Amino acid sequence: MLRDITIGQFYSVKSPIHELDPRVKIRFVIIFIILSLLDKNIYLFGLLTIVFMTALIMSNVPIRHMFKGMRGIVLFILLCSMINIFTVYGETLLRIGGLTITSEGILKAVYVFWRMILIIFMSSLLMYTTTPTELTDGLEKCFAIKGNVAMGITIALRFIPVLMEELDRIMKAQEMRGAQFDKGGPIKRIKNLRTVIIPLFQNSIDRAKCLADAMDSRCYKGGKNRTKLRPLKYKTKDHIVYVTLLLLLIFGIYFIIKF
Repeated sequence: MLRDITIGQFYSVKSPIHELDPRVKIRFVIIFIILSLLDKNIYLFGLLTIVFMTALIMSNVPIRHMFKGMRGIVLFILLCSMINIFTVYGETLLRIGGLTITSEGILKAVYVFWRMILIIFMSSLLMYTTTPTELTDGLEKCFAIKGNVAMGITIALRFIPVLMEELDRIMKAQEMRGAQFDKGGPIKRIKNLRTVIIPLFQNSIDRAKCLADAMDSRCYKGGKNRTKLRPLKYKTKDHIVYVTLLLLLIFGIYFIIKF
């Protein structure tokens, strides 16, 4: 179901990961993504998988909750990864009609799927464990961007599950009125989606307007002169994570060079 999509939502629970400084989490995720993109190395990917599973356990975010919100994305990544099985040249294992399955293609498909799952799940864990305010402050400090820009990025991420839930609600309402989205040819299905896209677009504008009015009523103003209710301050646990990040970077580079 579309309402099961939880990407961009904050999962409120007490955990060591939730208590970390957002700057630490953002930088950790960036280094994690960079390492996962540098090479296809089973030792490197094994290390990154261990790091992710450790962070997931420490975050107290149920893995079922995470998979529930990304079933569609995982399926899409799986389908895209399987294309490599038939398009990469190498030792032929099987021929099906005009398609050739190679050992190199299977290996590349596994690495592509593994890499994308690690990147998406670790990025999602960042949003699950960081409130919108903390994420905005962290982006502003890490990338030296203006508060309005950071707030816009955060709001865009948080609106994903809201819009998916709104889309699911509109589709059910239209189906109750006799609309059919799963019958007919591609052109007919696209035409039927007009009864969904237009209300969704209108509701999105209304939600954005309400949000803007709410922010104006609270005298929100981005910029350098904006003060923070809870200024970001590093704690001992944050320094420990930075040391862990340095070790991860060292071991990651070692595995890339050695293997």
